[in-house]
Amino acid sequence: MILIFLGPPYSGKGTQAQILGKELNLPVFSMGELLREGNRLGNEKAVEGYQNYVIKGLHVPNNLKFELLKEKMDENKNGFILDNYPAMQEDLDTLLNYLVQNSLHVDKVFYVSISADVMKARITERGRDDDKLEVVLVRKEVQDKDRLPVLQYFREKGLLTEINGEGSIQEVQAKIREVLND
Repeated sequence: MILIFLGPPYSGKGTQAQILGKELNLPVFSMGELLREGNRLGNEKAVEGYQNYVIKGLHVPNNLKFELLKEKMDENKNGFILDNYPAMQEDLDTLLNYLVQNSLHVDKVFYVSISADVMKARITERGRDDDKLEVVLVRKEVQDKDRLPVLQYFREKGLLTEINGEGSIQEVQAKIREVLND
């Protein structure tokens, strides 16, 4: 099973992906975490992506990030959950090509939505360079625009479900489980 979680910063998509991953025994690959880890480990492309894009709230070009993800997907072809990938058309094209080459398909895409006010209220100091309010606001604006063709594609394929992420973690998880159990 391949699931995708998308949504604005602080929507809870990563939390929901992790909970579901544990329940379904599926690894979760967070693009943001892969880039932060690659940056810490000195991976040349990850460092460039992190320094030039992530900390400015911008999308990292696919040529700087996909190899990090591909390595993980190659090791887990029986199923996985993607957190915040694909984030833009370039990512979508690369992912679809990868899936076709490996005879894989996406089962479900969840877009976890929250209002801008809820997003601002959830911002707490996590101690990350990309979590300053001004960076998060840029990130939301850029991601919302770049994500449109991705959401449109999955909507047209009948794979997209929008989930209101403003409830408790348990309430949101219950909505996701309900969709998966249908």
